[in-house]
Amino acid sequence: MLVYTVRKTGPNTDREFKAYIDLLQQIGIDIADVPRTPEPGTTNRWLYVWHDKKLAERFARELGERLRDRSWHVHEFEVSEDRTSAEQRGPLAPLTILSIPTEDGTEFRLESSSQERILTHFPNARVVGQVTFPAQVRDDFERQHGPVWNQVIIVLTGIPDEAVDRLGGVRIVTPDGGLLYERVPAATGR
Repeated sequence: MLVYTVRKTGPNTDREFKAYIDLLQQIGIDIADVPRTPEPGTTNRWLYVWHDKKLAERFARELGERLRDRSWHVHEFEVSEDRTSAEQRGPLAPLTILSIPTEDGTEFRLESSSQERILTHFPNARVVGQVTFPAQVRDDFERQHGPVWNQVIIVLTGIPDEAVDRLGGVRIVTPDGGLLYERVPAATGR
């Protein structure tokens, strides 16, 4: 069966991938459970699989306009009929948590699109959205227990690790896009 992805030659940047994901969500695609294929040249990113070439072409044009980069194109490839649906479906992107330095510590904030994704799939989740760790509290915690990342994830998302992984894992980043921590299921296969 012929299917299509929208991609650039080689891997895209984090900023480009965020724009790609944002546009998919804006057109109504639930990125937590979609037909997908690993992005070539990466080990932890997926691309959406289109079954309609015209829709893929429209998406490529719109993405190219938004990013002012006309190198986005439709890539056509064959998928064997015997691939299981579990191999073909899953989340495209991790949840995102921002780590923002404050005067006396660090504020961790769940991105609004990540919060919406959690509540769409787990309506009873106790999502907090943001939490501040004073520097002394964080230092004491990390001395006794190691990095604070898992606690931050549990507190902000309100869902267990398995549920976080089903939604694509999680990344903790600085406001300028620096990666502090990442737990993303590997994209293997194609």
